[in-house]
Amino acid sequence: MSNYTVKDFESGMEEELVKVGTEVASKWVWPYQHSLEGFKNIISRPDFDPELLLSCFKDGKIVGYVLAGIGEKSLIRPDLKEDSVYARIFYPRVLSGHEDATDLLMEKILVALKKKGVELVRTRVSSMREGSLKYIEKWGFTQNKTYPVGYKLYYNYELTKGKIESSTKDVLEFDKERDLEECSNWVADFFIVSKEQAEKYILEICSKEDLVNHLVIREDNKLAGYSYAGPNSIDEKIIATFYIDAVNDNYFDQLILQTINASIERNADFFLIDLVYGVLKYEETVKSLGLTKVATWGVFEKSL
Repeated sequence: MSNYTVKDFESGMEEELVKVGTEVASKWVWPYQHSLEGFKNIISRPDFDPELLLSCFKDGKIVGYVLAGIGEKSLIRPDLKEDSVYARIFYPRVLSGHEDATDLLMEKILVALKKKGVELVRTRVSSMREGSLKYIEKWGFTQNKTYPVGYKLYYNYELTKGKIESSTKDVLEFDKERDLEECSNWVADFFIVSKEQAEKYILEICSKEDLVNHLVIREDNKLAGYSYAGPNSIDEKIIATFYIDAVNDNYFDQLILQTINASIERNADFFLIDLVYGVLKYEETVKSLGLTKVATWGVFEKSL
């Protein structure tokens, strides 16, 4: 490990960080990574701290990095006092063959957070990153009670299996005039954002050229199902629902079936669905359609 050095972020590292992160993520069932624009947005924020974006170097090249944010709200337990100093670590991304760098990055980021007065650290871990669930426990992290392992699941359908022949008679194409207001309410509740933010997001979805489909189901002139799907930003052969919900199993099935068949028409390889929060109740119906569980997620935390 003595061959590795860790440095705080310096302007100009962004492109190499994107390359490293993308290479690491490309092996996952759902690759995800900050884009170059995403990194530029992060480092341009007034509260950005270069001491919390650490890169690990070997022979002058970045082989891994870790990012943390103090006050990051997306993984904070409901009972946390407002005056507590908390942080989220975005689990380290390290190139294959440089696994020792993970320990060094974890050690350095925890030291940096403690020096800044952080009392609680949380991180989200997925089984699609091999060994990560056991690894994080090695550092003294324990499962969060609100978001334990299994609070979020990925199910996959291999599109080479072909279309699923079943009725989708209730599915309609999204219509802005008819559906926007109700869909905005659903999306706002799910993502815990304002209705205005949800509406803006849906309108952006409508404008995407690579959108696979944008679907609703209505019953008695009320919204009863809603979903939209698109390709992965790193691997366009993987398509997923970025939002899906319905009032019953039948409608949920129909939205999935329509999206699977549309994904096949796009010549994609895989369809993936993210089951989390209120849609976890549809796990059995997803299994019945021939999808396979490929990843589970959990939130872990550690007091410093």
